[in-house]
Amino acid sequence: MHDALKTLALTLLAGLALGGCAKEEEPASEQTPAAELSKSPSPAPSKTSDTGSLTAPGFDVSRVRVVSPQLGKFPYVGLVEGYKPSKSDFSKDVPFDRYEFFDGTKIIPVEGRLSTVVAEGTGASAHETFKTYESLVTGLGGVKVYEGVDPRHMKPRGLQYGDRRHRNGFKADQAGVYMLRTPEKEIWVEAYFSPHARGQAKHFLTVVEKKALERRASLLPAEEMKRELDAKGHVALYINFDFDKADIKPDSRPIVTEIVKLLKDNPGLNLTIEGHTDNVGTPDYNKRLSDARAKSVVAALTAQGIEARRLRAVGYGQEKPIAENSTDEGRAQNRRVELVRVG
Repeated sequence: MHDALKTLALTLLAGLALGGCAKEEEPASEQTPAAELSKSPSPAPSKTSDTGSLTAPGFDVSRVRVVSPQLGKFPYVGLVEGYKPSKSDFSKDVPFDRYEFFDGTKIIPVEGRLSTVVAEGTGASAHETFKTYESLVTGLGGVKVYEGVDPRHMKPRGLQYGDRRHRNGFKADQAGVYMLRTPEKEIWVEAYFSPHARGQAKHFLTVVEKKALERRASLLPAEEMKRELDAKGHVALYINFDFDKADIKPDSRPIVTEIVKLLKDNPGLNLTIEGHTDNVGTPDYNKRLSDARAKSVVAALTAQGIEARRLRAVGYGQEKPIAENSTDEGRAQNRRVELVRVG
């Protein structure tokens, strides 16, 4: 066993050793058996959106008992022995995201902190991996939500993931989904196997800890931007974009409006719009993403009447961090857009 890669069993059982067995907060009789929760009912649900109906039969979080195991640090679970992390654009560790889990009948979107690890190796079959996760999660008081071949169950129901990411939708793709409910949180785990993935990277482990959004975009008035530019020559802004995309989220549009006001109030001001990321992902990918986001800001400004000749977009990716990338807070500071005075 490699020292750097603890098995999933050791990871979770270590948590149990620290805190003892899971303590039930509700009577065990109120828990629906995992097998019943995870089975796929035959009637197809009525589709109400691209991700299906949330009122369809199937898995019901409210019927899962609340337990209090002692857990370690997020993401709580590690890779099965025989696998190691692979460098991939799909590997993520972000404070807040939206991920869709399939329960055999419908798609359940969950928002919160997300970790996806792309693993390569041939140390365990899909079946062994699923049963390992099932045994350990249920041993902590959680449940199996679903195990099976996703496309075989989703296609007849007219379902598809709104954001596929690493889930290719090949006929042989398999997934196992598990969930643990504590007094403070819901922890969702998905192991996904795609036999057609590039190279040996066939095992995708995703963990989502459900939580509400902590707003990180802040509205900086045009006057304050001007003071920062006069004093330092640059100002950092925190604009929210869609995950892995360059689309500006609606909650950050007011920031763009303030930049427009800044430029209209100061007709002699020209700016370079710089995009920056944290170090999660490959340097080349981060540079492309940051460049696309900088260009997206420029496009939003020109759409509101700012002359394109006054603006220049450039992406630096992870090359110019302003904080340590070893913490969530540091990575959040590094994911920014900077306005830089030209001349």
